[in-house]
Amino acid sequence: MREPLADIAGAALQRQGSTTRQARADRLTVLSGAPVVADVWVSGSLGFVLLLHRRNDGLLAEELYYSVRQHDGFWEHCDHLNGSILGVDLADPAVVEHALAGAPVSVIGASESLVHTGRGPDGDEGELVQVAELLVGSEVDLIEVERVAPASAGTAALSTHRVPGPLMLLALLPGERIRVSAVRTEGASRIYLGEVLDLHNPLM
Repeated sequence: MREPLADIAGAALQRQGSTTRQARADRLTVLSGAPVVADVWVSGSLGFVLLLHRRNDGLLAEELYYSVRQHDGFWEHCDHLNGSILGVDLADPAVVEHALAGAPVSVIGASESLVHTGRGPDGDEGELVQVAELLVGSEVDLIEVERVAPASAGTAALSTHRVPGPLMLLALLPGERIRVSAVRTEGASRIYLGEVLDLHNPLM
Protein backbone atom coordinates (compact mmCIF):
# COMPACT_ATOMS: atom_id res chain seq x y z
CA MET A 1 0.00 0.00 0.00
CA ARG A 2 1.32 3.46 -0.95
CA GLU A 3 2.27 5.72 1.96
CA PRO A 4 -0.03 8.77 2.17
CA LEU A 5 1.53 11.81 0.51
CA ALA A 6 0.92 13.96 3.59
CA ASP A 7 2.98 11.54 5.67
CA ILE A 8 5.81 11.63 3.12
CA ALA A 9 5.77 15.44 3.25
CA GLY A 10 5.76 15.44 7.06
CA ALA A 11 8.73 13.08 7.22
CA ALA A 12 10.64 15.34 4.82
CA LEU A 13 10.04 18.34 7.07
CA GLN A 14 11.20 16.42 10.13
CA ARG A 15 14.42 15.67 8.23
CA GLN A 16 14.60 19.35 7.21
CA GLY A 17 15.14 18.44 3.58
CA SER A 18 18.43 16.60 4.11
CA THR A 19 19.04 15.83 0.42
CA THR A 20 22.38 15.81 -1.36
CA ARG A 21 23.73 16.57 -4.81
CA GLN A 22 24.04 12.82 -5.46
CA ALA A 23 20.28 12.49 -5.11
CA ARG A 24 19.70 14.28 -8.45
CA ALA A 25 20.38 11.26 -10.69
CA ASP A 26 18.73 8.82 -8.28
CA ARG A 27 15.58 10.94 -8.15
CA LEU A 28 15.15 10.85 -11.92
CA THR A 29 15.26 7.06 -12.02
CA VAL A 30 12.54 6.53 -9.41
CA LEU A 31 9.90 8.82 -10.89
CA SER A 32 8.17 5.79 -12.38
CA GLY A 33 7.69 4.30 -8.92
CA ALA A 34 6.90 5.68 -5.47
CA PRO A 35 6.33 9.41 -4.87
CA VAL A 36 9.51 11.38 -4.19
CA VAL A 37 10.32 14.66 -2.44
CA ALA A 38 11.43 17.21 -5.03
CA ASP A 39 12.34 19.92 -2.50
CA VAL A 40 11.65 21.36 0.95
CA TRP A 41 11.51 25.07 1.80
CA VAL A 42 11.41 26.32 5.39
CA SER A 43 10.74 29.96 6.27
CA GLY A 44 10.63 30.54 10.01
CA SER A 45 7.87 28.35 11.41
CA LEU A 46 6.40 27.57 7.98
CA GLY A 47 7.45 24.56 5.94
CA PHE A 48 6.59 23.67 2.33
CA VAL A 49 7.18 20.35 0.57
CA LEU A 50 6.92 19.64 -3.15
CA LEU A 51 6.23 16.01 -4.05
CA LEU A 52 6.40 14.33 -7.46
CA HIS A 53 4.63 11.18 -8.54
CA ARG A 54 3.77 9.37 -11.75
CA ARG A 55 0.04 9.10 -12.47
CA ASN A 56 -1.63 6.00 -13.83
CA ASP A 57 -1.81 7.64 -17.27
CA GLY A 58 1.98 8.08 -17.25
CA LEU A 59 1.99 11.85 -16.69
CA LEU A 60 4.21 13.38 -14.02
CA ALA A 61 2.27 15.24 -11.33
CA GLU A 62 3.25 17.52 -8.46
CA GLU A 63 1.64 18.06 -5.06
CA LEU A 64 2.35 20.95 -2.69
CA TYR A 65 2.01 20.54 1.08
CA TYR A 66 2.65 22.86 4.00
CA SER A 67 2.86 22.72 7.77
CA VAL A 68 3.51 24.93 10.79
CA ARG A 69 6.27 24.14 13.26
CA GLN A 70 5.14 24.00 16.87
CA HIS A 71 7.02 25.48 19.82
CA ASP A 72 8.46 22.05 20.67
CA GLY A 73 10.08 21.84 17.24
CA PHE A 74 7.71 19.27 15.77
CA TRP A 75 5.65 19.94 12.66
CA GLU A 76 1.88 19.76 12.56
CA HIS A 77 0.19 17.34 10.15
CA CYS A 78 0.81 18.55 6.59
CA ASP A 79 -2.05 20.13 4.65
CA HIS A 80 -2.40 19.85 0.88
CA LEU A 81 -2.33 23.24 -0.88
CA ASN A 82 -2.59 22.30 -4.55
CA GLY A 83 -1.52 19.87 -7.21
CA SER A 84 -1.22 19.73 -10.99
CA ILE A 85 0.36 17.96 -13.93
CA LEU A 86 3.97 19.06 -14.35
CA GLY A 87 4.59 20.47 -17.79
CA VAL A 88 8.19 19.20 -17.96
CA ASP A 89 9.05 15.51 -17.70
CA LEU A 90 12.02 15.60 -15.33
CA ALA A 91 12.93 12.00 -16.19
CA ASP A 92 14.23 13.21 -19.57
CA PRO A 93 17.31 15.49 -19.20
CA ALA A 94 16.96 16.66 -22.81
CA VAL A 95 13.42 17.89 -22.10
CA VAL A 96 14.65 19.75 -19.04
CA GLU A 97 17.44 21.48 -20.96
CA HIS A 98 15.04 22.39 -23.78
CA ALA A 99 12.64 23.96 -21.27
CA LEU A 100 15.48 26.00 -19.75
CA ALA A 101 16.40 27.37 -23.20
CA GLY A 102 20.01 28.02 -22.21
CA ALA A 103 19.26 29.56 -18.81
CA PRO A 104 20.73 27.92 -15.68
CA VAL A 105 17.50 28.41 -13.73
CA SER A 106 14.00 29.66 -14.54
CA VAL A 107 10.57 29.93 -12.92
CA ILE A 108 8.24 27.30 -14.38
CA GLY A 109 5.32 27.66 -12.01
CA ALA A 110 3.85 29.94 -9.36
CA SER A 111 0.81 29.82 -7.12
CA GLU A 112 -0.77 31.69 -4.23
CA SER A 113 -2.36 30.03 -1.22
CA LEU A 114 -4.04 31.38 1.87
CA VAL A 115 -2.21 29.75 4.77
CA HIS A 116 -2.26 30.20 8.52
CA THR A 117 1.15 31.67 9.30
CA GLY A 118 0.52 32.38 12.98
CA ARG A 119 1.95 35.87 12.56
CA GLY A 120 -1.28 37.74 13.24
CA PRO A 121 -2.36 39.10 16.66
CA ASP A 122 -4.65 36.10 17.12
CA GLY A 123 -1.96 33.67 15.97
CA ASP A 124 -4.08 32.11 13.24
CA GLU A 125 -4.77 34.78 10.63
CA GLY A 126 -4.45 33.66 7.04
CA GLU A 127 -1.99 35.28 4.66
CA LEU A 128 -1.46 34.92 0.92
CA VAL A 129 1.83 33.08 0.49
CA GLN A 130 3.33 32.92 -2.99
CA VAL A 131 5.13 29.71 -3.96
CA ALA A 132 7.46 29.61 -6.96
CA GLU A 133 8.90 26.51 -8.61
CA LEU A 134 12.33 26.76 -10.18
CA LEU A 135 13.63 24.52 -12.94
CA VAL A 136 17.38 24.12 -12.42
CA GLY A 137 19.99 23.02 -14.96
CA SER A 138 22.42 20.18 -14.32
CA GLU A 139 25.40 22.56 -14.19
CA VAL A 140 24.05 24.36 -11.10
CA ASP A 141 25.34 23.18 -7.71
CA LEU A 142 23.90 25.89 -5.46
CA ILE A 143 21.41 28.68 -5.47
CA GLU A 144 22.01 31.81 -3.42
CA VAL A 145 18.88 33.43 -2.05
CA GLU A 146 18.88 37.07 -1.00
CA ARG A 147 15.69 37.75 0.92
CA VAL A 148 14.37 41.16 1.96
CA ALA A 149 11.40 41.23 4.32
CA PRO A 150 9.18 44.34 4.62
CA ALA A 151 10.01 44.74 8.33
CA SER A 152 13.79 44.67 7.72
CA ALA A 153 14.00 48.18 6.25
CA GLY A 154 15.93 47.00 3.21
CA THR A 155 18.36 44.75 5.06
CA ALA A 156 18.84 41.51 3.10
CA ALA A 157 19.39 38.02 4.53
CA LEU A 158 21.59 35.82 2.35
CA SER A 159 21.35 32.02 2.38
CA THR A 160 22.75 29.23 0.21
CA HIS A 161 20.83 26.11 -0.79
CA ARG A 162 22.33 23.00 -2.36
CA VAL A 163 20.44 21.84 -5.43
CA PRO A 164 18.60 18.59 -4.63
CA GLY A 165 17.38 17.99 -8.18
CA PRO A 166 15.98 19.69 -11.28
CA LEU A 167 13.04 21.22 -9.41
CA MET A 168 13.29 23.59 -6.45
CA LEU A 169 10.81 25.44 -4.28
CA LEU A 170 10.66 29.00 -2.92
CA ALA A 171 7.96 30.52 -0.72
CA LEU A 172 7.47 34.25 -0.25
CA LEU A 173 5.48 35.80 2.57
CA PRO A 174 3.51 38.99 1.85
CA GLY A 175 5.89 41.87 1.20
CA GLU A 176 8.98 39.68 0.75
CA ARG A 177 11.36 40.10 -2.17
CA ILE A 178 13.76 37.31 -3.14
CA ARG A 179 16.71 37.48 -5.54
CA VAL A 180 17.98 34.10 -6.76
CA SER A 181 21.44 33.46 -8.21
CA ALA A 182 22.57 30.18 -9.77
CA VAL A 183 26.07 29.03 -8.75
CA ARG A 184 28.48 26.39 -10.00
CA THR A 185 31.26 25.38 -7.62
CA GLU A 186 34.82 24.58 -8.69
CA GLY A 187 36.85 23.69 -5.63
CA ALA A 188 36.61 26.63 -3.26
CA SER A 189 35.49 28.97 -6.05
CA ARG A 190 31.96 29.99 -6.94
CA ILE A 191 30.99 30.83 -10.51
CA TYR A 192 27.74 32.75 -10.97
CA LEU A 193 25.66 31.66 -13.94
CA GLY A 194 23.10 33.59 -15.97
CA GLU A 195 20.86 36.39 -14.78
CA VAL A 196 19.56 36.98 -11.26
CA LEU A 197 15.89 36.11 -10.77
CA ASP A 198 13.95 38.79 -8.90
CA LEU A 199 10.74 37.57 -7.25
CA HIS A 200 8.31 39.66 -5.21
CA ASN A 201 5.14 38.94 -3.25
CA PRO A 202 3.54 42.37 -2.82
CA LEU A 203 1.57 43.35 0.25
CA MET A 204 -2.16 43.40 -0.40
